[in-house]
Amino acid sequence: MKYIKIIIFNGILIVALLIGSVVFTPKTNKKAFGVDYVTSNKIFSEAKNTVDAVALGDSLVYSSLSPMLIYEKHGYTIYDASTPAQSIYQSYSLLKRIYKTQKPQYVFFEAESLYRRYSFSDDMQNRIGVNIPILRYHNRWKNLTLQDFSTQYQLSNRDYLKGFRYYDKVVPLMKHKKPKAKLQPYALSYLNKIMALTKEHNTKLVFMSLPCAKTWSLERHNQLEKFFKEKGYDFVDFNTLPLGIDWNTDSRDGGDHLNYNGAKKASKYFGQYLEDNYHLKDHRRDPQYANYELSLVLYKQRIEQKEMKTNAASNLEKKTKDNDDQNQQNQDLISNEGQ
Repeated sequence: MKYIKIIIFNGILIVALLIGSVVFTPKTNKKAFGVDYVTSNKIFSEAKNTVDAVALGDSLVYSSLSPMLIYEKHGYTIYDASTPAQSIYQSYSLLKRIYKTQKPQYVFFEAESLYRRYSFSDDMQNRIGVNIPILRYHNRWKNLTLQDFSTQYQLSNRDYLKGFRYYDKVVPLMKHKKPKAKLQPYALSYLNKIMALTKEHNTKLVFMSLPCAKTWSLERHNQLEKFFKEKGYDFVDFNTLPLGIDWNTDSRDGGDHLNYNGAKKASKYFGQYLEDNYHLKDHRRDPQYANYELSLVLYKQRIEQKEMKTNAASNLEKKTKDNDDQNQQNQDLISNEGQ
């Protein structure tokens, strides 16, 4: 009798978790509805099978690669499916979901997560967060509506930056400790799953290290280059390429991430690299990709507005400094006349 009660209790608990997960899962990909990492999740609003390449990884991806700059120059459709400190488990889980609506020819994977340490408990938290929505979105109980009790999803909110994030702040290079070059067993176990997943979907998997003065080292470069060569995969290290990055002007945080000025350089090089080495189609005259044409218009407007605001702030700062200097000169002149 005792075991029957346990079985019944566990059954009720499982049913409650399943029903609760359906209810608590956001039914739209807008931030107001509790979605985590809105920009990466907006890839699910892209028209079916229109994304040629997906860039997976942490904040280095969405800070370095501007898909719309690449589209403007080459007509390739790329999406930055990246999130802050994205674990390799999250990359694997996100890619599995992407394959439900997209058939990317290429997946570009930022290799930084291969050095990130995770414990067994970290792995469990990642799995729970992704696979048990009621625990992940439990704070949504205050904002539940009738729509949440439906199984219909309205993933219509698109991101015209295609996962990229614009940063215009400039923080010159700072000193950083030399990073360790030790690939983590936890990460390598999921790396094998990502490799198998991309092979299953006939996607070419390419590994990369995007510009980062904080976490890059020649030791890491040599290790990754050897590792991926032995595995039979391409590896592109942006830190060793002639991008023209100036870490005193092209970083937003002292050498960890690029700002927009740096991202333009990285994106320009990446677009040309794609043209020279891979087979992607130019979609700029294809009516099926009208979404990208509209996004390009909105993207240019956004950049223009941001740059005007930045220039205005810079001019105001310069004017204030000039006034302060003039006032100081006047004070010095008065002081000298009084002596």
